[in-house]
Order: sequence, then structure tokens, then C-alpha cells
Amino acid sequence: MLLAAAAVLASGCAGAGAVNVDPDRLPGVYRDDKTGAEIRLHPGGRFSAVGIAKSDAYQHGSATRVDFNGTWDPTPSNFVYLQPDKIGGRQVLGDIQLWTASPEKVFLHPDVDGPVTLELVRNPGNGQPSDPPSAAG
Repeated sequence: MLLAAAAVLASGCAGAGAVNVDPDRLPGVYRDDKTGAEIRLHPGGRFSAVGIAKSDAYQHGSATRVDFNGTWDPTPSNFVYLQPDKIGGRQVLGDIQLWTASPEKVFLHPDVDGPVTLELVRNPGNGQPSDPPSAAG
């Protein structure tokens, strides 16, 4: 019984189809062609995001689409933390978990009991983004 409960808890924490991916293979441009949303993971730990709905990143977010920059930090698990930069001296957006399905696909899944909110696929013509955005803000 205890083993079954542990398996259920572990599966709930894994996210929908998330797998551990070598962080060195993650930098690149990931895009959802349907919405135009895009996340660029730059080598060195910076990222930029364009057209991400707050509801894709946060369980109780709005449908408002936002653009933001920040740092990304791999975990020993199956996601990376996206930490948006402060805007006007304030932390407007908090930590976001970007789940890894493979080096070719990432997704946002703010409620592990709910559906994946946004899947992004690596843009094959643009494997590694060039200039990372500045941390100034």
C-alpha cells in the first residue's frame, strides 16, 4: 500500500511527460506556432520570452500575453526555473517552471493535476539564440 502511494505521488510530481534533459542541450529557441509564444534559452543562463499568456505560466493567471526576460536555472529534476527580471524595481512575475519533454520540446504546466498549458518545440532553423537580453530593467 505504501509503495503504491509513493508511486502516485512520484507520478504527480513528474509533470505530463517530463524527462530529465542535460542542461547543455537546452539552449535554443522554442516556439508554439499556434499562439506565436516563444522562449529563448540562451547559453550562460539568460532567457527571453515573447507572447506568453500569464495563464500558461501561473495556475490563476490571466489570458494577457506578456514579454519578459530573466535567468534560467536547471534543476536535477525534469524542469528548469525561469526567474523573470524585476520590472521597475519590482518582482512582477515569480518563478516559472519550464518542464522538459526532450531537448526538442518544453512545456508549461503550472498545475500538476491539470493539463499542460503550453507546449513549445525547438525551432530547427535556430538551434542556439545569439545575443542574450540584458539584465537591466
